[in-house]
Amino acid sequence: MMSSAPPHDLLRHDEQTTSVVRRGPWTIELRAGELDDIRHGGLLVLRSVRAVVRDENWRTVPSIVERVHGADLDAGLLVIEARTHDERVELSWRLEVTFVGDELSIAYRAEAQSDFLRNRLGLIVLHSPELAGTGLEVRHASGGVTSTVFPGEISPHQPAVDVRGLDWVVAADGGSTRCALDFSGDVFEMEDQRNWTDASYKTYSTPLSLPFPVAVRSGEVVEQAVVLRCASRGSVTATHDERNASELVIGDIVREVTVPALTTTASTAASAESDEGRVQATWARILLVELDPSWSAWQAALARAIADAAGRPLDVRLVADSVDEAGPILDALAEHPAPEIARIALFNRREHCADPETARSLLTALDERGLDIQVIAGTRAHFTELNRSIDRLDAWRGPLTFSITPFMHDTSGHQLVESIAMQREVAENARRLAGHRPLHIGPITLGARFNAVATTPRSVPTGHDLSRGYAAAQVPGATEERSGAASLGAWLLASFSALVGPRVLSVSYLEEWGPRSPAHESAIQVLSWLSELEGQPVRSVHAPGLAAFAAGRGGVSSAAVLVGNLSPRSRDFRLPGSAVPIVIGPGEVRRFTGLTGGHGYAAEPG
Repeated sequence: MMSSAPPHDLLRHDEQTTSVVRRGPWTIELRAGELDDIRHGGLLVLRSVRAVVRDENWRTVPSIVERVHGADLDAGLLVIEARTHDERVELSWRLEVTFVGDELSIAYRAEAQSDFLRNRLGLIVLHSPELAGTGLEVRHASGGVTSTVFPGEISPHQPAVDVRGLDWVVAADGGSTRCALDFSGDVFEMEDQRNWTDASYKTYSTPLSLPFPVAVRSGEVVEQAVVLRCASRGSVTATHDERNASELVIGDIVREVTVPALTTTASTAASAESDEGRVQATWARILLVELDPSWSAWQAALARAIADAAGRPLDVRLVADSVDEAGPILDALAEHPAPEIARIALFNRREHCADPETARSLLTALDERGLDIQVIAGTRAHFTELNRSIDRLDAWRGPLTFSITPFMHDTSGHQLVESIAMQREVAENARRLAGHRPLHIGPITLGARFNAVATTPRSVPTGHDLSRGYAAAQVPGATEERSGAASLGAWLLASFSALVGPRVLSVSYLEEWGPRSPAHESAIQVLSWLSELEGQPVRSVHAPGLAAFAAGRGGVSSAAVLVGNLSPRSRDFRLPGSAVPIVIGPGEVRRFTGLTGGHGYAAEPG
């Protein structure tokens, strides 16, 4: 499942230099102060061990590695010294990694240099999602042992609590490793991070059942440690060479699956930014706009969305504590006979959910204003909230929605690419929860457009114009420079392919224009290609190591095929019936259209 690395332009600056540490049976990738892809005897036993600080709003405070001591590696010791800081948090920390035979010890010591509030501080351990369904023994701080499994279906709640130790087995062709992991310095618990499209189960310190945030005082010291012991049997089979050309196989039409509509969100950019690049996203058939009546500039945001829609339908997402509070926006919609409103939702401002009771109240309010608009329910936040609140939605038989932000916990390029497989898992789980109900997936953004888990009161924008923008424009981290990366097109293709399935009616990406829009021409081209396929039947397609999507009526030879490369090196593949390999560069997307008479495929420029 894991890619060795993403294309270079999707990497953060601090992860562009990676070193590999080898000692005895152990191999570790050292990347931006994180101990990643930890292997014993060649077998992946842990995804990562990391030192983190999450502030009172669950934002990850960035760290800078100041020094790595590798000179003592011959003696079995690696030391990492770093500093975690932002405008309020100042913390120095040190990791001592000790290798003794089949035992790996990681000791963490941190000292605060400022007073600050934290929701989490210390070590986290990430397990691979490939362990789904395999056995897990949980040793508790209270002394008992629980036998369970790494969840198969995405778990809405913690699969392991009161953790003092974990025991599991990692198996691969030709070998297996029995792992025992001990924790000290705090009580730990586990969550299923696939809820947020992270490719991991995460075991972290300080249970969520305890009050937070917690005050940290300058001079306070925190010490934690994990010790991993492994016992391997057999040897791991070597993997194939990625440079070998793989054959792209196009199969039958997938039953009951057609290409969903592509939509985008109205720009939240400041007015000054509209002078550059304010171009209509012709690939988006519907324009989604989020409006909160507590914003003093909501009228300006609505007016600009209507102007930008240029006759296209709107998908209106309201954020308010009640239907009455949203009344002025509903009145404004009733006063505008155009554009068409394709659908509408009302999300509770605190829980970010639209439940059946709220949806029915919204239907009544619309009827009173003579508006016949489809109402949807669900959440404006992550799949997590849909997963945790699905029982409340049992009485609602209409469409559901949820959003995706791959950078909830980790903004690395590795996470961005690894989230693709997890998006497929999320979509499959969402369809399972929805049953026969349709799904509208999105907005899908790189940075979070709002903080769904903040503990401090939200700030309400002032002013009646859009000189400072609104919504995501005023959220730290919402603007991501990689929205302009050339390789984003390949990521969008991979994401769309992962999310398409039965009853998925629409998928919404990024913003229409401005700093949170797909800025590179390659991404716009990919979205345009996908939009042209709307409503056509989807075909199964197999392309090992590549992102691929195929759709079209008629025979296989008439299908349109899109192929993307999300690896950092060129790849070779062969189209059906062709012995000549095609080379596709890092981050590149190619489209091929079938020729009549079954004479193969014609490549189109990307």
